Amino acid sequence: MPPTRPGSTSSLPPGLDPRGRRPVPPPRRSGQRLGRARTVLRVLLAVLAIATAGAVLAVSATGYGVLAWSDSSIQRVDAFAGLHDRPSPSADGSTTFLLVGTDGRSGMSAADQKRLHVGTEATAAGRRADTMLMMHVSPRRGTVSLVSLPRDSYVTIPAHTSESTGAWVPERRNKLNASYAFGGAPLTVAAVERTTGVRIDHYLEVDFLGFVKLVDAVGGVDVCSPTRLRDRRAGLRLPKGVTHVDGRTGLAYVRARHVDGRADLGRVERQQRFLGSMAARVTSRDVLLDPRSLVRFLKAALNTVRADRGLTEKGIVSLATQLRHAKGRDVRFRTVPIADPSYRAGSAGAVALWDEAGARELFTSMREDRATPRDHRAGRPRLTVPPDQIRVQVYNGSGVAGLGGRVSQQLSAHGFAVAGPAQNWSSNVARTMLRYDARYSQSIKTLAAALPGARLVPVTGLGRTLQVVTGTSYRGTRAVQVASVAGPGTADTERTAAADPCT
Repeated sequence: MPPTRPGSTSSLPPGLDPRGRRPVPPPRRSGQRLGRARTVLRVLLAVLAIATAGAVLAVSATGYGVLAWSDSSIQRVDAFAGLHDRPSPSADGSTTFLLVGTDGRSGMSAADQKRLHVGTEATAAGRRADTMLMMHVSPRRGTVSLVSLPRDSYVTIPAHTSESTGAWVPERRNKLNASYAFGGAPLTVAAVERTTGVRIDHYLEVDFLGFVKLVDAVGGVDVCSPTRLRDRRAGLRLPKGVTHVDGRTGLAYVRARHVDGRADLGRVERQQRFLGSMAARVTSRDVLLDPRSLVRFLKAALNTVRADRGLTEKGIVSLATQLRHAKGRDVRFRTVPIADPSYRAGSAGAVALWDEAGARELFTSMREDRATPRDHRAGRPRLTVPPDQIRVQVYNGSGVAGLGGRVSQQLSAHGFAVAGPAQNWSSNVARTMLRYDARYSQSIKTLAAALPGARLVPVTGLGRTLQVVTGTSYRGTRAVQVASVAGPGTADTERTAAADPCT
């Protein structure tokens, strides 16, 4: 064999470079590399966007990691400090985040507070967790499940040391959002773990101003409402139909509690709809494929989110890679089932009692990383507002003397808040009518269940009090028991990020 000249590569083993130092990677088209990077980034941003409207960002550091940026500017919080007797880890491969949106006003000017209708630190009744969700990521099943925890949920707050006084506080029952006021992130994690039996792996948090910046960073999102929405306290004014909202209006939309009789449960539904719209916006071509928009969003994420110390770039990239085939339909929203949304609990006031059996099944499924069976109520009308939260005025339109008074007594006996003595209608009607303001679309379902066969008549601007006009067809009332208020997104009405915001 002839000797090899210096610099010749003819005798080198395959796979080495001309100097024999490194393996030569196989040829790869730049389009293939870009396509894979976009696939991973799309998944990361989808999870990121979903957490956003719940007031957190699950993968903010990851987005920067993909772009070879540092995550050092993310604010960190020691969310697991001092925790003990925690639940066992969930099924191998699954990860559970606690996503918290707070009413913090740090960095807000007086003008910001007025513009956003959030009040001042002095007028606010202590710091609170305004929104709370558990996000369970299952690479094995290729799904991301978000469960809304109403802030008024009646739970056990574990024993702790008071942050304000340093005194030892024994465990007690209170609203879930009070745990954040009493002990910040660690006590909130402890309360959620104690109540659900699910171990929290990571914690993320953002405040009012951070939420506004995130929405504005992507140019706003579309929301849809079947009726006009007005809430002076939240500063919300939305017309019927689809509206493209900025961060200020988006914050009012997800915070409003006085647009219908459903209060906190209605707000949870709007938050879930906003989540889906935010995910669609962030993963759209306008943001994902526009470097300036993408960078603007990621910068907003880094500047606003607070994450636990253990949430590393490496771990999130690995998780997102496992979920690279996930689509909008694989991102699912639920609400923990509620047995009574307005239970009176002494000094705690009106609280939401969970349906223990339904909640236990939901969180056992999360812990074991398996699909939750469909609720046995599937296919039945969902009644989400109990009678005692519904104000009713009765009118006698039948021409039968005394009928209006009897109907008032029956409805009162069934728990409805009857506004006053029955009145006579201006003319006789054949079919009993239920007149209602369209903003109270859930309340009217409960009233209609108590008066089967009645005709529903929407009346713009009628207000909170529903009207019953008895007709000659009247056949009596029946008791309505809202035994389990299945909130929006529960087992029988599971919502996905791919759902039309107007449905």
